[in-house]
Order: sequence, then C-alpha cells, then structure tokens
Amino acid sequence: MAVKEFVEKAEIERLRKVFDDLDTKKDGKLDAEEIKQRLEDLGYKSQKVTDYGNSEAEDMIWEVDDDCDGKLSWEDVESLFVRCRQDKTGFEPKRLFNLLEFMLHDKDSSGKVDMDECMEILFHRFGKEALEQVRLDISREGCAFRHDTPLVNR
Repeated sequence: MAVKEFVEKAEIERLRKVFDDLDTKKDGKLDAEEIKQRLEDLGYKSQKVTDYGNSEAEDMIWEVDDDCDGKLSWEDVESLFVRCRQDKTGFEPKRLFNLLEFMLHDKDSSGKVDMDECMEILFHRFGKEALEQVRLDISREGCAFRHDTPLVNR
C-alpha cells in the first residue's frame, strides 16, 4: 500500500512496531485475545458480550476485517489506519484506530499519554488551526475546553 498524504512514512514505521507489540503470538495476525489483553493492560475492561453477541475485541476486529477471517494482518491494520486518518465523514470505524493511535503516541509505553503526546494526536486528528485554538484556550483558561472550541464541536 502506498503511504497516503495524511500519514508520514515514519509514522507507518512506528505503527508497524505497535502492530508487532500487539501481535504477542508472533503469527503476523492480530486476534481478539491479543486486543482484549492489551485493553486490559491499559486498564480498560472490555465488554464480554456486545449487542451483536461477540466480545468487544471481536467487534473491533469485525469492523475492519476485510477477508472475514477473524484476524487482522499488517495490511489490514495499515489500511485501517490510513482510512481513519483520511476520514472526513466520521463513518470509518474508530475503536481499533483509537487503540492504535494511543499506542502510537504513548512513546514510553507507560499506558499514559503526556501533554506533548496529546497535542500530537490532536494535530493529526484536527489540524494545525484547531490545535492552535486549543492551545490558546488552555493557556487562557486552564485545561477546561470551551464549548465553541473546534475540537468539541466535531
């Protein structure tokens, strides 16, 4: 897959490292068990059964599993990431993307994203102008977001 305009080559390389870290079975595929374990490691208690009768991790895979094998290859994950990064409609499934992006920006693998890492996420998701508005709001009002902040209204 060619790297698209919204995703830098270095970011794809870091995403590959995230994929490899998630792939604890080292079989080149992500399954629900691996995703569920990472969510638990991060302190998130996923739903055992969703409205669709699957675990939440199974649903996250199902949303983006193009070949319906119940697992995600590197190509599936890369495609998901690029599609979500370019999505202007809000219709792309974001649950797995959110986990991947969190892990991508949690550079020290602490399970937390610091202010600099957070600002990088906001820049990638909403652009320079919206990020600058947030930065100004924070410097004026602390960490509380105003209701008319571009990020809040998206």
